[in-house]
Amino acid sequence: MQGLHVGLNLAVAIALHNIPEGVAVALPIYFATKSKKKAFYTAAFSGLAEPLGVVAVALLFPSSLNPDILEGLLGSVGGVMAFLTLHEMLPLAFDYCGQKQAVKAVFVGMACMSASLYFLEVSLPKEISL
Repeated sequence: MQGLHVGLNLAVAIALHNIPEGVAVALPIYFATKSKKKAFYTAAFSGLAEPLGVVAVALLFPSSLNPDILEGLLGSVGGVMAFLTLHEMLPLAFDYCGQKQAVKAVFVGMACMSASLYFLEVSLPKEISL
């Protein structure tokens, strides 16, 4: 898993993955405060959760991380994200921009996530492939 091809594909996948997250954090802050600066800083601050999570896991599991624990952590995070999206964010989107626009936004987000998974898949060697 070395080389420019792997690094570039992973960078594109991570960037595509983080764009919808940043927008989901920044837009409500911007519309509530009308401050681009506050929206930007809030989105940037929320983006620190991932690196801080990596540091926390590295401190909790200094020698190695059991794949079963990693799968459980990732499944838990996915469940929390799905719950928040369906229970909190989607109804708010319906209220603020209407059902048609909200559904369009959901599909754009799904397309971004699919693209990030594609770039991850093509960057991994065949023996590690998803």
